[in-house]
Amino acid sequence: MGVQGISSDDLFPQLLRLLPEVEPYVEQAAARHDLSVSDVTHWEQLNTSPGTLLSDVLAYPLFQPLMESPEIDAEGEDFLKRCFEFIEALEEDPTGRLTDTAYFTFVESFLESREVLDRAFRFAWPRTRAAALSMLRAWNVPVDPSWEHPSGEHPPE
Repeated sequence: MGVQGISSDDLFPQLLRLLPEVEPYVEQAAARHDLSVSDVTHWEQLNTSPGTLLSDVLAYPLFQPLMESPEIDAEGEDFLKRCFEFIEALEEDPTGRLTDTAYFTFVESFLESREVLDRAFRFAWPRTRAAALSMLRAWNVPVDPSWEHPSGEHPPE
């Protein structure tokens, strides 16, 4: 069973549904435009791009700090599993427009350290894994053989 792709039009509602932890950051972004989260139905209302929105409300405040953390608890594990499901859904965008957003907002950040790469490959779904492996090869970064094969913790495609 694969992940349901997220398109540009359903990015905002799916983000809030899958990752409700982003709500305080979305509230701040909405407030800058005199809106509340409940007023916002599409990322364009925040006068931003999908990549900037996801960087501001998910990648920088929540995702990257957890990916770089020396240890994560069960709650952090659950959050990262849902983040990687979300990233995979961006990769599965039926229009293809959010694939670059997924890459530049999330996949490139895996280059931060060996520990981040290990963690990324622990949670990555098939398309995200393929994008990360392709990136590493393009940058001539040695690929650990364990990164090439899924851990089996999520459903296969």
